[in-house]
Amino acid sequence: MTRPAIATIIAALAGVALLAGCAAQPDISAESAEELQTSVVSIATLAQTDAAAALAELDALEGRLDAASADGSIQADRATDIRSNIDLVRADLTAAIEAAAAAEAQRVADEQAAAAKAAADQAAADQAAAEEAARQAEDGPESDKEAREAEKEAEKERREQEKEDREEP
Repeated sequence: MTRPAIATIIAALAGVALLAGCAAQPDISAESAEELQTSVVSIATLAQTDAAAALAELDALEGRLDAASADGSIQADRATDIRSNIDLVRADLTAAIEAAAAAEAQRVADEQAAAAKAAADQAAADQAAAEEAARQAEDGPESDKEAREAEKEAEKERREQEKEDREEP
């Protein structure tokens, strides 16, 4: 997750903490405020390393918010404000998870493309080597024949020279 995304998430979580943390106000109980603040700290910590776990913890926080709202520990207006901040954090975490998944998919695609290129390059090198071997095999007998003929010609010239050398007194 990028630092700007983490900073945005932490800022939004701070908003949740501020909304939940004012225990002196009559619209939230001290116990509910403390529980929400503890969850916010946990989510902020998780968001730095594991956005999916932070998102799961955020879902749990929202469940506790719903329960506190239902039992009257948090007034409806306060719960609505906290829920709005939870929704902002959820959007940021979801975007971060999607961006990480897209980056991972791109990395895998890049690795696969590199592997395919390496395989194609190797296949081309193998084909070129096979073609060269075939060319040499075709040229080989002819080259050998030419070499034998050249050797015979040289031997013939050597004999003629020896014959001339013997005939000259």
